[in-house]
Amino acid sequence: MSADAPHIRAGARKLRQASAVTQAVPEERPGPGRGTARNDADSTQAKGRASLWQATALRVGAGILLLAIWQVGAKLFAPSYIATPVGAIGAIPGVLGDSSFWSSTGATLLAIVEGLAIAVVAGTVIGLAMGRLPDLNRILGMYVGAFYAIPLIAIVPLITVWFGYTPQARLAMVVLEAVLPIIYNVAEGSRQVSSVYLDVTRIHHAPWWRVWGGVVFPNATPYVLAGVDLALGRAVIGAVVAEYVTAINGLGYYIIFNVRSFHEDQGAVALVVIVLFALAVRALVNLTIARVMPWYRPAKEA
Repeated sequence: MSADAPHIRAGARKLRQASAVTQAVPEERPGPGRGTARNDADSTQAKGRASLWQATALRVGAGILLLAIWQVGAKLFAPSYIATPVGAIGAIPGVLGDSSFWSSTGATLLAIVEGLAIAVVAGTVIGLAMGRLPDLNRILGMYVGAFYAIPLIAIVPLITVWFGYTPQARLAMVVLEAVLPIIYNVAEGSRQVSSVYLDVTRIHHAPWWRVWGGVVFPNATPYVLAGVDLALGRAVIGAVVAEYVTAINGLGYYIIFNVRSFHEDQGAVALVVIVLFALAVRALVNLTIARVMPWYRPAKEA
């Protein structure tokens, strides 16, 4: 027992020395490299926020400048009945209190929504068929290109002959204006499917409807969204132009009636409503894209 005591004491001393060395080791702290990376990320975010504020300030400033030029120019060089920003703002309460304005707004916006819905469904189906069936593309491609190129306002009189001076003529004009860019874009997108995916479907003997719905359409989805973006503006133009020509109830007729009766400020208010509606629909489309397809990013955001 006494012979083993020196060894026990020596082992205890070694344990105490190891414990002291462990306690003496300083705690590991982030090096200068980690702090630099964090600072770089913070500075990048700060620069992004600053650039966003600068861009917003420039847009708002440019808008205010244009309105000021319009106001001053109209007061100095135009007749008194010409619409001005200040006059349009003053006319808002009267326009909002006019029942005919709300009736016209409802008729126009409903026609645009209905026409867009019909155009999206029909344009997607026709575009997929034209993109995947070369024979059909050779038959219809020339006509789609021709109608897409000509100003469709020229065929409004022909549409009135077919549908009369009725809301159906406006709806037909909206559908015709909106469906063409959707067909064109979807057809182009369905042609861009990778041959690798199509080879896999052939190997597994997938039916055509599974190929179109599971491979072609998802690949063409960005093109569908681009077509809808273009179709929205054309649909608004088609509705307003049809109301100009046919004189049916709508914002187009409300605008032209007030302009011809020298109430241009009221017409300007109706025009602003049309612009706000188009912007709201685009925002709704972008929100839907962000929720349903978070992987999709427009080219301007890529």
